[in-house]
Amino acid sequence: MCIKAYNQWLYMARNRNRARAGSPLNLPSAWQLFKPSKNIVLKNIWIFGPLYVVPLIFSLHSWLWSPSPAQGQHWTDRFDSFSSGWSFAPFSAYTWSAFIGLTVLWLSFVIIAGTIAQIMAQTAQLDAVEGKRLDFQDLWKVVKEIGWRMLGLYLVVGLCIVIGLILFIIPGLIMIRRYFLSSYVMIDRRCGIREAMDGSDSLTKKHPRAIFGILGVMILFSLVAIVPFVGSLVAFILGALYSVAPALRYQQLKRIS
Repeated sequence: MCIKAYNQWLYMARNRNRARAGSPLNLPSAWQLFKPSKNIVLKNIWIFGPLYVVPLIFSLHSWLWSPSPAQGQHWTDRFDSFSSGWSFAPFSAYTWSAFIGLTVLWLSFVIIAGTIAQIMAQTAQLDAVEGKRLDFQDLWKVVKEIGWRMLGLYLVVGLCIVIGLILFIIPGLIMIRRYFLSSYVMIDRRCGIREAMDGSDSLTKKHPRAIFGILGVMILFSLVAIVPFVGSLVAFILGALYSVAPALRYQQLKRIS
C-alpha cells in the first residue's frame, strides 16, 4: 500500500509541471506543424502560389545568369568577344553603361518586389492561421500601411543576426531566436520596429526549443536541394508547404503568454 502510494506521488511530482496533451500550454513539436501548415497552404494555394513563385523566379533568373564552372567562362566574357568585333569603338562602352544601368534597375526591382511578396506572404500566413478570408486587396493594404516599417525591421534584424554570427556564432543564434517572430508581431500589432523586436523576444525567451525546432526542420528541407536534378524543386515545395509553421508557432506562444 505504501509502495503504491509512493509511486503515485512520484508520478504526480514528475508530471505536475507538464501540460496536458490537449492543453494550449502543450506546444507541438516542429514536425507536428508540417501537416497543419501544409493544409493551410493547399487550402489557400491561389494566394500562396503566386506569392511563392516570385522568389522562385528571381532564383531561377540568378541561376541562369550565373557563371558556369564547367565551362570556365562567364557569359560576360563571351559578350566581350562578341562586342569586340564591331568597328565602332564607343559601342562597347555604351553597351556596358546600359548593362550596368539595367543591372541596378533589376536589383532595385528584385528588392522591392521581393519585399512586397514577403510582407504579403507573412500577412497571409498569419490571417490564415486565424481563420480569416484571404484576399490580395487586403494584403496590399497591409503593405501600404506598414511596408516601410517592415522593410526597416528586415534590415535591422538581418544586421543584428549577421553581426552576431560574425562575432562568435552563438550570439547570432541568440539573435535568431529572439527576433524570429518579430515580423508577425509587427503585422499583428501594427507596432514599431523596437516594439516588434521586444515582443518577439518576450514570446520566445522561455521557449527557445520551439523556435530552433522549426529552424532545424527548415534547414533539413533545404538540404534536399543537394540531390541532383529534382532536389531544388523538392526543397522548394517542402519549404512552401512548411512556410506557415512560424505563424502557427506565433499564435501558440501568444496564447501561452
